Amino acid sequence: MAPPTMREGAIPVLILMVALGSILLVSASNWLSVYLAIELPTLSLFILVAQKRGSGYSVEAGLKYFVLGALSSGLFLFGCAFLCGLTGGTSIPCIDLVLNQEGAQIFPTSGVITPIGGILITGALLFKLSAAPFHMWAPDVYDGAPTTTTALLAIVPKVGIFSILVSIGPVANVLLIGVIFSMVVGALGALNQTKIKRLLAYSGIAHMGFVLWGIEIGTFESVQASLIYIILYVIMSICAFTIVLALGGLKNLIVEFSGLSRREPTLAITLALTFLSIAGIPPLIGFFSKWWILLSGITYQYYLVSILAVVCSVVAGVYYVRIVKIIYFQADSFFLVGLKTLREKKRLNFRRSLLIGASLYPIGFMIISPNLLLQVAHWATVGLF
Repeated sequence: MAPPTMREGAIPVLILMVALGSILLVSASNWLSVYLAIELPTLSLFILVAQKRGSGYSVEAGLKYFVLGALSSGLFLFGCAFLCGLTGGTSIPCIDLVLNQEGAQIFPTSGVITPIGGILITGALLFKLSAAPFHMWAPDVYDGAPTTTTALLAIVPKVGIFSILVSIGPVANVLLIGVIFSMVVGALGALNQTKIKRLLAYSGIAHMGFVLWGIEIGTFESVQASLIYIILYVIMSICAFTIVLALGGLKNLIVEFSGLSRREPTLAITLALTFLSIAGIPPLIGFFSKWWILLSGITYQYYLVSILAVVCSVVAGVYYVRIVKIIYFQADSFFLVGLKTLREKKRLNFRRSLLIGASLYPIGFMIISPNLLLQVAHWATVGLF
C-alpha cells in the first residue's frame, strides 16, 4: 500500500498562504503585523516541506526547518520585546528613528538595549534569508523537500524579508558579517556538491551575500542595486527550478544532466544560459546585477569586500561552468543509463514551457535595454524609503 500523502487540494491553499504572507510582509507597518506576516508562510512551508510522509528525507527536512524556524521566531520576538519596551510602541518608523539616532538624546539606556534588539531581529531575518552564518538548515531542507516546495522556499519569502531589512537598516555591522560569511560559505560550500538542489542552496546563500551588501551600505543607490539583484535572482531561480522540474530526475544528481544536449537540446541551452547568468558571465543579465552591486561597494569605499566578492564570484563560476560542461561534454555512465531506463519519458507541458520562456527572455535580452527594470526598481526603492 502506498504511503499516505497530503490531499491534493490542500497544496494550492498552502501555496497561496505563502504568497499572501509575503504580500502582507511588504506592506507591514508595525512589528506585530511583521511577525504574523512572517509566520503565516513559515507555518505553511513547514507542512509543504514534510508533505511526503513516506520519505525519510522529507520528514527530516521538515523537522529541521521546524526546530530552527521556531528558534528564529523566538529570537525575533525577543528582539521585538526589547525594541517595543524601549520605544513604547510597535511602529517600525518609531523604532527606526531610535536606531538611527542611537537613542543618546531621547532614551538614556537605549545605547545598550537598542543594538541588542536590532541584532536579535536581524539575526532572525538572516535565518529566513538562509544567509550565513544562519544557513545551516538550507542545504538539507532544500534537498529533502519536494522540488516545487524547494523552489517556493528559495524564491517567495526572500522578497518580503528584504523590505523589512531595508526598514531596519544595518545594525552593529551584523549585515556586514552576514555579507562576508555568505559569500565565502556559498562559494566554497557548493564546490563538492553532487546534488543539484544542494548546489542551488549554496548558490542562494552566496547571492544573499550580495543582496545584504547593498543594504549594509545603506544608500539609495545601493538599496536600488540590491533590489535589482533580488529581482533578477528570482527570475533566474524560477527558470532553473522549472527546468529541473521538467527534467524530472530520479536522484536530483548533477551528473543526470550529462547528455542533455543530445536528448533535449532546447532545454540544454536554456539551462546552460541560466547557470552562466547566475555565475555572472557577460553579456547575460546576471553580470549586470553583480556589476551594479560592486559599483556601489567601490563608490562607498568597501574595497576589501569588493575584492572578496570578485574572488568568490570567480570560485562560484567554477561549479556553474562545470554543470555546463556536464550538459554538453560528458557522456552517460552505466549508472545513468540504468536510471534513465527506470524513468518515464516526460513531455514538457505548455505551462512549464511558458514559464521557462518568460524567465529566459530577461536573462538573455534585458541587458540590451534595462530601462524598464531600472525604472521599476527606482519606484520600488522610493517606496521603501
